[in-house]
Amino acid sequence: MKTDNDRLIRWILPKPVKEEEIDNINLNYSLKKVLIRRGIDLDNEFYEYISPSELPNPEDHFNDLFKATQRIIDACGRNEQIAICGDYDADGITSTVLLVELLSILGANVTPYIPSRQDEGYGLNLNMINEINNKQTKLIITVDNGISAFEAIKKAKYYGIDLIITDHHKIPDKKLDIYSLIHPEKTPIHSPYKYLAGVGIAYLLAKNICNKLNFDINNTSANAFFCIGTVADMAPIKGANRKWLKECLPKINSTTNRGIKSILTKLSMDNLEITSDDIGYKIAPLINAVGRIGDPKIVIDLFTSKSQLSINKLTKECFAMNSERKRITSLIEKEATEIAQTEYICNRKFFVLTKKEWHPGIIGIVAARIVDKFNLPTAVIAKAKDGNFRGSIRSNERIKVNRALDECSDLLIAHGGHSAAAGFSIKGENISMLRERLNIIASREFKNIDLNKCIKPDSYLCLNDINDDFYKQLCLIGPFGIMNPAPIFWTRKCKIIEIHKLKGDHLKIIINDGTSSISAIKWNSSMKLMKNDLIDIAFHIEINRWNKINQLQLNILDIKKHKKIIDLQLHNRIYKCHINDNKDIIITNSKGQCISSDLSLSSENLNTKQKVFAKKILTYAEIALGKAA
Repeated sequence: MKTDNDRLIRWILPKPVKEEEIDNINLNYSLKKVLIRRGIDLDNEFYEYISPSELPNPEDHFNDLFKATQRIIDACGRNEQIAICGDYDADGITSTVLLVELLSILGANVTPYIPSRQDEGYGLNLNMINEINNKQTKLIITVDNGISAFEAIKKAKYYGIDLIITDHHKIPDKKLDIYSLIHPEKTPIHSPYKYLAGVGIAYLLAKNICNKLNFDINNTSANAFFCIGTVADMAPIKGANRKWLKECLPKINSTTNRGIKSILTKLSMDNLEITSDDIGYKIAPLINAVGRIGDPKIVIDLFTSKSQLSINKLTKECFAMNSERKRITSLIEKEATEIAQTEYICNRKFFVLTKKEWHPGIIGIVAARIVDKFNLPTAVIAKAKDGNFRGSIRSNERIKVNRALDECSDLLIAHGGHSAAAGFSIKGENISMLRERLNIIASREFKNIDLNKCIKPDSYLCLNDINDDFYKQLCLIGPFGIMNPAPIFWTRKCKIIEIHKLKGDHLKIIINDGTSSISAIKWNSSMKLMKNDLIDIAFHIEINRWNKINQLQLNILDIKKHKKIIDLQLHNRIYKCHINDNKDIIITNSKGQCISSDLSLSSENLNTKQKVFAKKILTYAEIALGKAA
């Protein structure tokens, strides 16, 4: 099924579900189908899915965890100085503060170290090691970094500093001479700890320390920081992440951390149950903004200060910086979009967009937005303070950008990342060669691949099924994120009852599908719609909490004008489908041959194999026409 939007979006509808797979559990029928289509065996896995069992002893999964835990406990007992070396993004900052807070309570003398994005770049560096050594500190714990800091590791060893690295970035093929390494790659193949972000590893370490000392981790802010960092870093919602998020998300608003409470109050969320969307779209961008264009120490101070006066001042600074980040992002995005449009017209398959004046801290956001607009991998490059250029790449999920950079390593000063996002530094004179080579690589990888944007709705839903009870059940199968996305529903033949254009090309509408009415929002819409138009919609279901009035609404992802006859593609063939006046489904192939849902049309001319196929295509047509979920 195809959309009418400027950037073509296909709807890839789900396969039918056999009735015998639908278990008699207390869950909405459509939600049961969502879970089945996601591979959940309702009979055997449902209750574990909604209420995960206890996790295994982490010391059985991380060989160095016992050793690291004991070293840290001994340091706390001796009131030893400990350096926590983090990173400037939300994952790194929450990891840092989590351990600073706990270890300070347990008696250690703890100092956080966060590099400057603009001046030092990512991760543990020689300047940090020298400063730490000058303070006679003999224990360093890295969080969310350190695995590739070879020079810093060597220097720490030279100074006789015990270095505990906790990280989740790819382990290089190089022996690390350190005190201990706690990394998810080191766990067994099916370990529930495989998916932890940097803050997840820090949280696991903190919990292990607390268990050894019979100290209640709930007396710290660790639960809240785990949630914020995990969602911010888009860690998969699987295994330990899923269990801990389900346990900890409801606790965020009861945190005693004054910095977090100040942010929630400023966002008017201080009396609401915090969701993963709240973190992903409101809290995390605020924290990241400071690291992108300012000094991340501001956020560290916000989360560790005991002075309400200081907290108020720091909160104000963070929000002002986020506003400035939004302003800069908007300007760069506009310029980058114009360049991308030119490259799109020239049939480029990998955008390389550069302007030396762009802010290096913003380019990752802009790259992601260009990918969202054009569905092509994008590198955005800006000039760094050292005179070289720094780039940030985002993928369209059709190419592994880290491997693409590997093929261009001779043109780069340095590079790293993963399949969906990566970064690099490059000399200015090599950018044009990089542009050509990445385009060649993408053209090769995209051969015979459909690059049209698509969405994959999970289930059909009538609007009268959407109520408070349904939303509670929807939340039960959350939290949502990577590897457990929020379900996409779709509904046909919705009449627009009211429509209002909001600032920024957003639409606020009220629709009715013949069963019920509901409010909906469509962000960034270029589609021309009028009252009484009939539309088909794909959407998420959410709570609109504007002015603290909780109201269910649809967040529309895509709209297409309703048509009585739809195109259904199956096995690379197009079939015309519609419902006649007798409520029967009629399917017509390219030769004009028809079958109906009662198999009366032309059924006498079908052989056994054709009748089997006819029944199969009818089940798909039922879904596409909204006759089945």
